[in-house]
Amino acid sequence: MKEQPIQVFMEYKIVEGKEQAYQAWMNEIVSELNDMGVKNFRWFEALEQPGLYVELFTVPSIETYERIKSLRRSKEHPRFGELGNWVHKPLEQINCWAFRDRSATIVS
Repeated sequence: MKEQPIQVFMEYKIVEGKEQAYQAWMNEIVSELNDMGVKNFRWFEALEQPGLYVELFTVPSIETYERIKSLRRSKEHPRFGELGNWVHKPLEQINCWAFRDRSATIVS
C-alpha cells in the first residue's frame, strides 16, 4: 500500500521590522523546498496577529517530514538557518507539525 502524503504545518513569528528581509528570503527558498520533495507549498501571513506566518505543504513520507523539520530548525544549515535572523524565538523551537488526512474516513 502506498504511503499517504503528509501535510506539514509550520508556524512562527517574525520580529517587527524584519519582515521585508524575511519575505525576500522566503521567495528564494521555495525552490529548495521543492527540490527536497515539498509539494503544494502555501505561505500565509496572519491578519489578526502581525508578524505571524504559517507555511503549509505536503511531503511524500514521514521520513521526508522529519528531514525537512530537522533542517528547517537547524542554525547550522547554510540557507534554512537564516530564518533564525528573523524569528522571535530560537530557531530549533519553531512550531512544526505533521498531519495525516483523515477526510476519506468520514462516514456520511
